[in-house]
Amino acid sequence: MKGLSKPSYTKYITRTLKRFDDRNTGFSRGAVEGDKYRLMFQNGVDNVAKKLPGKTILDHAIGAAARTPDLMFRKTAYARNEPPAINKKYRLQTPDPIAMTKIIKNMARWIGSDLVAVTKLNPSWIYTNWGLHNVMYTNAAKEGDPIDIPPEYQNVIVMIHEMDYDHIRRSPAREGATSLAYSKMAWCASSLSTFIRELGYGAIPCGNELGLSIPMAVDAGLGELGRHGLLITRDFGPRIRISKVFTDLPLIADFPIDIGVQKFCEKCKLCAKHCPSRAIQDGKRTDRAWDKSNSEGLLKWPIRAMNCFEWWVKNGNGCSVCIRVCPWNKPNNLLHKFVRIFPERDLFTKLILNMDQRFGYGRQSKAKGYGSLQDPSVTKIDQTVARKGSHTNER
Repeated sequence: MKGLSKPSYTKYITRTLKRFDDRNTGFSRGAVEGDKYRLMFQNGVDNVAKKLPGKTILDHAIGAAARTPDLMFRKTAYARNEPPAINKKYRLQTPDPIAMTKIIKNMARWIGSDLVAVTKLNPSWIYTNWGLHNVMYTNAAKEGDPIDIPPEYQNVIVMIHEMDYDHIRRSPAREGATSLAYSKMAWCASSLSTFIRELGYGAIPCGNELGLSIPMAVDAGLGELGRHGLLITRDFGPRIRISKVFTDLPLIADFPIDIGVQKFCEKCKLCAKHCPSRAIQDGKRTDRAWDKSNSEGLLKWPIRAMNCFEWWVKNGNGCSVCIRVCPWNKPNNLLHKFVRIFPERDLFTKLILNMDQRFGYGRQSKAKGYGSLQDPSVTKIDQTVARKGSHTNER
């Protein structure tokens, strides 16, 4: 790993980067164009009757259960610039940036973050307007509302949340790792914001809201952008989720890093080869956009976001195949820590890719989960009885 004075993507900037509109993300477009969210969830529910491997009612319940804290926190805490909950009287008088950075990082890890770093806020990464997707989940604004972070909020605390390796191997079947990571994001960002507010300083917690998480994570030195459009970290590869906290608390920024991802992704095309929606390109970088869901001005591998989302709808749940097959997606053990030394230095890349395939890394797991313990057959609920029961409960 090599420290950099500027993020590794800066050498690929071809012209001035413009702020992106959250309304143009694949998720927000999917909420508007064709009601794709409702269709995806409905297809997922319908799959349980078919007893498809990895998509039974038991698999569905795992994902729904893991997502519970996320849905609760997003509705009440995310993207909100709230006052302190208890201490409205005192403020930490002279916070030392070095000491506070150490304290914040220790606190973030204590409440459950797997990695944490700090960066100075680059205004280019803030969305211009709210998109419907994030509006639906947070109720913090209206679609199209402008987004402006208070100018005094100069620092961004970026947290990384690992997703379970074995669960991700199930994809594109239903897996609970993504949902659980979203709940970890919500818990950590909201809790860390409360800690900062109780010190007398401002904090705005969020996950995917308000701005582009990946470039902020790159700026903070937590990884690099991969071919599949995801952040690749040194410890967990792309098997992560990102949360962030905007704050005016004085902190020291971390430096960006080079872990060899740029050169590695130029040679490795496994995510493009295995993507079921053909949303990932296998060619050279381009600074052009496929459509309005991509930004321009940076040489990268733009993703066909709507291809990806439309396949989710057909699948009945999300997809993490690009994460599953990525050679950087490995357990963070001694063996793989040693192997990372070579791609970081652009050594033996073809050999590493060959061995990765030969040993079966990235292959879909056929784990039966709870289906081996319980018959996943279902029966339809009598909606009339169900409605009567709900009225009874209400009384």
